[in-house]
Amino acid sequence: MLEKRWLVITVVLLFGICLAVGLILWDPSSEGKDDAVTLTIYTVAGGDEYYKDIVIPMFEEKTNGKYQIEYGRGTAQEIINKIKTQGNSGTIDIVITGLDGLPLGIKEGLWEQLYPKYSNEIHANEWNEIGKAYIEKYDGYGAPVTTGSGGPVLVYNSKKVNNPPSTYAELKDWILKNPGRFTYAAVPSSGPARGFFFGLAQSLGEDFNNPDSLNETWKYLADIGKTIDYYPSKTSDTFDLLYEGEVDIIPHTPFWFANLVATNTVPSHIKAVALEDTKQIIDSHFYVMVKNLPEERKKAALEFLKFVTSKEIQAQGYAVGLIPANEKSSPALLESKYKKTYNHYLKGVMPDFKEKDTILVPENNWVLFPDLEVTNKLYNLWEQKIQAQK
Repeated sequence: MLEKRWLVITVVLLFGICLAVGLILWDPSSEGKDDAVTLTIYTVAGGDEYYKDIVIPMFEEKTNGKYQIEYGRGTAQEIINKIKTQGNSGTIDIVITGLDGLPLGIKEGLWEQLYPKYSNEIHANEWNEIGKAYIEKYDGYGAPVTTGSGGPVLVYNSKKVNNPPSTYAELKDWILKNPGRFTYAAVPSSGPARGFFFGLAQSLGEDFNNPDSLNETWKYLADIGKTIDYYPSKTSDTFDLLYEGEVDIIPHTPFWFANLVATNTVPSHIKAVALEDTKQIIDSHFYVMVKNLPEERKKAALEFLKFVTSKEIQAQGYAVGLIPANEKSSPALLESKYKKTYNHYLKGVMPDFKEKDTILVPENNWVLFPDLEVTNKLYNLWEQKIQAQK
């Protein structure tokens, strides 16, 4: 009888010890992680400071470990090739793309059509006018993220240029009077150069969507080209030339320049001016979902899209100079930790592109980027007609 009693006591003690050890070792934060669904997201549009540093951590916190995010980068062609190569065993769920990867993927049949089928998930009734225009242009395959300006504006050395040109006609006169003091980067490899090129065509009353009709545009570029020694391959090279005093004026984009001002990257004597005789070319990012995902991953992808296209999450883009596509977003929705960053950034924004505490593209002062096929043809023509003359 005594032996049985000791046996019971021993079993109870052992159970208690095991329970105590289990409680010590148990980590509540790890609960469910083994069962987490992996969601693989690639960006071919850059933007790590928003997508990787802000959006994804907020999604992971909101879903409390339900999803494990794998995030990668690449070029549009690299990721499209990867998706095609993987086929039915693919691992990529969502791609963040600009105006190159979106039409390329549509052509290859890689993206799920999000609108109108998933209108609720992507908050389609809350898009601004630019977002709606892009969704129509690309048949609902991409959910717009940001609808900012791709230029053109002019950035200049105020120590050398007292009265900066504000139209393309004035700019041409200035260039011809000051040979060698203006440059722009190669159009196919520079966003600001593209904005400058597309803006020029508009100012001359020509349609950049019709590459064969740009006679006045090519003449203008050929005329000023006589004063330009070479076309740098990167936008950053044009900034170096400006900072070093080799040139006095270069083209740029308003919100990129504002970010440089906010981060004290540019000297105080470097200023910017808007061009008045053209509209801003709208650059944009989109979320696209890979077609024919397994049901569990598709559900995860749609939950992610519903979260990141909401007014609250898109509003966080203000912190890094992105204008949300969701028209219900506003700086008032910024999380407190980002408000100081945004307010500092706002000081660098040109008056033309803000209203009180909100950055914006002026109403009725924008046009959409041309189709990819047209864009590539324009690049080739610029290389033949302008760059090849050097």
